[in-house]
Amino acid sequence: MANITKNIGLSLGADLCWPACYEEIVKRLDLNIPSGEDAIKFHVERVSVEPFNLRQPVRYDIVLDRLTHWFHTSREWIKKAVVMDGLYVLNNPWSLQSMEKHTTYSAMMALGMPIPDTWMVPPREVSPDNPDIYPTLERYGRKFELAEIGEKLGYPLFMKPYDGGAWSGSPRSTTPSSCSRPTSRAAGG
Repeated sequence: MANITKNIGLSLGADLCWPACYEEIVKRLDLNIPSGEDAIKFHVERVSVEPFNLRQPVRYDIVLDRLTHWFHTSREWIKKAVVMDGLYVLNNPWSLQSMEKHTTYSAMMALGMPIPDTWMVPPREVSPDNPDIYPTLERYGRKFELAEIGEKLGYPLFMKPYDGGAWSGSPRSTTPSSCSRPTSRAAGG
């Protein structure tokens, strides 16, 4: 009988409590799972942020990811590990796309799921970081009345940022005068 150790990596940002709890639970469980003639144990380790070689193999069997939705270097490392090393990731780096509500809703509608009428509304404020935004909007941006879209959808409605998994910045609008778009990102209703 061989003893096989499966390495679990924790890709973390500012998380404090849950990783410590997770590590302690795995330690206390002291799992030793029979698999055929072998026994599988588990080792938990926090993933470091450092330069990486694309050919460098990954030492983890699975990574629990809490970082790549906002930290690009780690996202690229995990994507490389998935593609080249067969790494399995929970909250994988492509989940960022699935957190864009309009893409998710479109996929669910194509599958025949009942999705409420949803509109994608251009952002109220644009980032001046891209100098092309102003001539683009000047040429192609069309003015619209948010209240008219609200009347088509019906009230109450919610104005949610099109991306991200949280409900922060998602006001409930009950009348045309209460329609206000989230300021940080484009919104879907």
